[in-house]
Amino acid sequence: MQATAKILKENRSIRTDFPYKLDKLTTVTIILDDGIQLAANIWMPKSTNEKFTTILEYLPYRKADWTSRRDELRLKYFSGFGYVALRVDIRGTGNSQGVFDDEYSPQEQSDALQILEWIQNQTWSNGKVVIYGKSWGGFNGLQIGALQPKNLVGIISAYSTDDRYSDDIHYYGGCLPAQEALAWSTQMLIWLSIPPHPTYQGGIDRDSDLEKIWKDRLEQLVPLDTYWMKHQTRDEYWRHGSVCEDYSKISCPVLLIGGYADLYTDPVFRLMTRLTCPKRAIIGPWGHQWPDDAYPGPQIGFLQEVVAWLDYHTKGTENGYDKKEMFSVYRLHPNVEDVSSVIHERKGEWIHFNKLPSFPIEHDERNGLPSTNSEEQADEKIVYYVSYQSLQRQPSVNEELPKQMSFLSPQITGMAGGNYLGYGAANLPTNPIDQRLDDGTSLCFDSLPLTERYDLFGFPSVRLNLSSNSPDALICVRLSMIDEKSLVSILLARGILNLTHYKSHEHPEKLNVDQVYSIDVTLSGLCVALPVGCRLRLSLSTSYWPIVWPSTNLSVLTIHFDQSLPCVLQLPRLTGEYSLRNDFALPEVAPSIPVKVLRDGSNQRQRFVDEVRQLVTLRTTDDDGCIEYPDGLRFDESLKSLYQIQMMDPQSARVEIERNLKYYFPDASSFQVDIQTKSTMYEESSVFHVKHQLNIQNRQQEFFKKDWHLQFPRI
Repeated sequence: MQATAKILKENRSIRTDFPYKLDKLTTVTIILDDGIQLAANIWMPKSTNEKFTTILEYLPYRKADWTSRRDELRLKYFSGFGYVALRVDIRGTGNSQGVFDDEYSPQEQSDALQILEWIQNQTWSNGKVVIYGKSWGGFNGLQIGALQPKNLVGIISAYSTDDRYSDDIHYYGGCLPAQEALAWSTQMLIWLSIPPHPTYQGGIDRDSDLEKIWKDRLEQLVPLDTYWMKHQTRDEYWRHGSVCEDYSKISCPVLLIGGYADLYTDPVFRLMTRLTCPKRAIIGPWGHQWPDDAYPGPQIGFLQEVVAWLDYHTKGTENGYDKKEMFSVYRLHPNVEDVSSVIHERKGEWIHFNKLPSFPIEHDERNGLPSTNSEEQADEKIVYYVSYQSLQRQPSVNEELPKQMSFLSPQITGMAGGNYLGYGAANLPTNPIDQRLDDGTSLCFDSLPLTERYDLFGFPSVRLNLSSNSPDALICVRLSMIDEKSLVSILLARGILNLTHYKSHEHPEKLNVDQVYSIDVTLSGLCVALPVGCRLRLSLSTSYWPIVWPSTNLSVLTIHFDQSLPCVLQLPRLTGEYSLRNDFALPEVAPSIPVKVLRDGSNQRQRFVDEVRQLVTLRTTDDDGCIEYPDGLRFDESLKSLYQIQMMDPQSARVEIERNLKYYFPDASSFQVDIQTKSTMYEESSVFHVKHQLNIQNRQQEFFKKDWHLQFPRI
């Protein structure tokens, strides 16, 4: 059926014409075995004689307000094509009863299984459930799939991970992500501090004392970094919920979504290689937003893709979906436009194939996992030898060249790296810029100009012979393309490793000073076409601030050039057959709820260098603006962040994040909430200090105040 549409923005349109008329229920209650009542919304096709497959989205992000616009755009769309869409607030969030305990907790998973049972017993249900979600909802979709509930027939998981330690917001190569970990903890701190929506939403009883429930929640509130900072190595805390522990437990069909500007791309490659269930993946140039709305573009008709996938896997519709290749990947063409902090669209083209990339084995070894790579999945490698100041296609035999090079990076190195997690908003300055800023403080090895085009797909990796003058150190490895004419350095992939984790993320070992170690570092997955005439650059640094927290001490690393065990860079080449076509539809969504924009959002990213104190400061300001919902609720959120460090003093690292959220109604008798948080992180004597201040006013009176000073010995 042809959509009746109008232009929403750029090439995204609003569909108003669907095969089914819809009902929306906003006061649904799901009662769990322990009596806790969860709040839910349902979008349901109008029909008296049909039973439908249910699409479940299960989140802590407040169905009544914060996610209500995006839920309406997409969940209503699915319902219009003959599915029941169910959106549930996790226990202790939004308008669900109970206490929230932690992300991806056993309680969260147990509740999910009961939700699936509840669905199966509804008169409108045909017993089939598909879990759908992005980020949190993508995580718990995979985790619930691994529990093998009988009525789960599919998982749609976007921007998620199979490994909660190696590939999430908390640790990166065994290092703490300074820019993202504290920011995420403070984001959840302020969102979990919002009161339940005062209009009855299901879940919490209609006549409950909402202020008392709100106060009880606040009294039991725990900043989430309290948990993950206690677990700095890959222990049982991280193994829980990591489906890489046993991929075979997921047996239903899976649709995976990833984006190069997002941090959850590598797990898509791994999951596709190792899942044995029916599977398909789409990887675009996007940040952390749905592919119909994510930047950098181009965006795609994601919802049409999902409906076709659902129809084939749950209705048995012969729509040709089984003929689609397993992988649809946007092959990038790096160019000088890619070094802007704000990028609206990346150049490239869609390619489709069934080849599965191998994942370098050190991921399995460091995480204590059995290797699942096979010879059939071995990639064709382009090998470069890392020799004195250059990358060579053949091992160097010049005996007159030095046999080693030492390097020590100032703490400003990393300022060109953008964000570890790109959020995918249109004008958010999170993308890496010209890498020459970081190249100048790194040890660099350049290739000769390419004489043939390189099509790369998979994971670059390096093997380096390294020694350290300190028992702990980190290394950042970046692969860049040097533009032939402008000499702009464009980031292609990067990898970071806490060198005490070179063997194991669970059992780190201090380095023996000056001992030479053979170290493998896997870089992030890519799919790029590199033109003739460009050069490759491999850059090594001992710091990467503020992407990761610095090592405790300044560490000089030395790379040793040994002909018997050479240092090598391996590039995975795209081989085999693939099709080149763009058969994705233009993006379309369902009509959303109408909101009034009372203040537009704005973003700033500024870097300062105090040359007297040798102090480097990065300031970001993100004003999400103020909107008014149809019920009169006004939601106003803003953020200021500071990342500060002295050039040659890793102990000076400091992060400060201030958030402000106003949640209020024009009716003065209702909530008039002003929430302010200030969070600080620093290190003293190998102890991490994390301070949180939470101040909440309601109707211009102090309602709640609490400070936390958390201390975690550095491991």
